[in-house]
Amino acid sequence: MKMHYRTIELVVAASVVVISLASLFVAVFQGIVMDRTMKASVMPVIQVGHGNVGEDRQSWVMTITVHNTGLGPAEIRYFGMRWQGEPIRDTSEFLARCCAPDSVPADERLGYMHQAFRDGQMALVFDDVQSRFLAPQERVNFIAFDRPDAETRPRGHAVWQALDSVRHDLRFDVCYCSVFEDCWLARFPAQSREPVARCDIADWSAEPGPDEAG
Repeated sequence: MKMHYRTIELVVAASVVVISLASLFVAVFQGIVMDRTMKASVMPVIQVGHGNVGEDRQSWVMTITVHNTGLGPAEIRYFGMRWQGEPIRDTSEFLARCCAPDSVPADERLGYMHQAFRDGQMALVFDDVQSRFLAPQERVNFIAFDRPDAETRPRGHAVWQALDSVRHDLRFDVCYCSVFEDCWLARFPAQSREPVARCDIADWSAEPGPDEAG
C-alpha cells in the first residue's frame, strides 16, 4: 500500500514539474511573440528613388527622394551616394566628373562647375536626411534640381541633361534604426536590406554594393 501511495506521489510531482515547465515555455514563447509583434508594429522601411518630373507632372524637376514606407518612425543615421564605386562627398566635384561638357579639359571641369553655380546657370536645393527622423509615410526630397531653360541658361541645361542620364548609375546606402534600436543597412537600386548591430559607417560605407561586386 505504501508503495502504491509513493507511486502516486511521484506521478503527481512529475506532473506538476511538467505542467510548470510547459507553463514556463508558453510564457516565454508568448513574450517572444509579443516582443516581435510590438517591433513589427513600429518597423520602418526606407526606400530611395529618383525621377525627373515634378509633383505637378508639368515641370521638369530632378529629385532624389527618401521615403519611409514602414509602420514606425525611422532614424536615418547614415545616407550616402556612390558613383562608379566611389563615395560622393562633394556635389560640385561629382558634377564636374560626370556632367561637365567633354570639351572642358579635366583640370578645368571643377572651375567650370563652380562658375556655373555662381552665374546662376543652375541651382540645387538640398534637404537634410542624415541624423533625421522620418515619420511613417513621410517623404523627403534629398535633392531637387529644376531643369534650367535651354535658351537663357544653356550651360545649366546641358549639365541637367547629362545628370539625368547619370542618375541611373547612382548607388545609395542608407543605415537607419527603429525606436527599439533595431538597425538595417539598405542599398539601392539593389533593393537589399540586412539587419546590422549598429550603424557604424566605417564598417561598410566604402564597400561596393551587391550589384557592383565583381
